[in-house]
Amino acid sequence: YPTFEVTAQVGGNLGDGPARLGMYKFDKMWNGAAAYTNGKYIVFYGGARDGWQWVTGYNFWAGYGPALSEIADAQGFIKSKQFHLSTDEEDYPTFEEEPEPGSV
Repeated sequence: YPTFEVTAQVGGNLGDGPARLGMYKFDKMWNGAAAYTNGKYIVFYGGARDGWQWVTGYNFWAGYGPALSEIADAQGFIKSKQFHLSTDEEDYPTFEEEPEPGSV
């Protein structure tokens, strides 16, 4: 299970955004999915009733998250919460200069 980096919060309403950033490493298998932690937060699948969770401990609950059939892994869940991973490609606008009409 490779580590991954959460690099930015780009929207959404999750609190404590800066503490959710950083390198996430595999912690353990939990309810059939790989759980990851950055040392402060844990992303894990809470089972069919609870869905995906991104909280500070396995005994915490943040509401009903999406099912494993909807989002297959922790990285997908993090992205669904409007956070970027270091592997995401940025969509930067291009600023190519166009010649002034009649100047060519």
